[in-house]
Amino acid sequence: MKSTMQKAIMRRVYYSYALSIVSHAMFWRGMFLSVAGVLLADWLHVASIAHNFLSVPISNVPQFVLNSFINAITHGEFLTALTLVFAGGIAISAGYHIAQVITAHTTVEKTV
Repeated sequence: MKSTMQKAIMRRVYYSYALSIVSHAMFWRGMFLSVAGVLLADWLHVASIAHNFLSVPISNVPQFVLNSFINAITHGEFLTALTLVFAGGIAISAGYHIAQVITAHTTVEKTV
């Protein structure tokens, strides 16, 4: 009797733990970034991107990125451009939240 009750309790503990992980915002940011990374790696050729960046003078890189982005949208690569924008936004958001957590922990450590 005790064994089955203990199993039921532990099952509920595991379910609540899994729900707490799945309901966390950083979990979904990580999931989206990993899926976006796989999609972008499949759609884009990284070696050609690096070659193109290296062939442009440093002062022209922002204009080159903007022109490349506009050309991608006008030539039918809207889904790739949209995924790139969403991935960039999520990466910035995740970086901001990670920086907040790091600064909160260092502030607590300094006060202790």
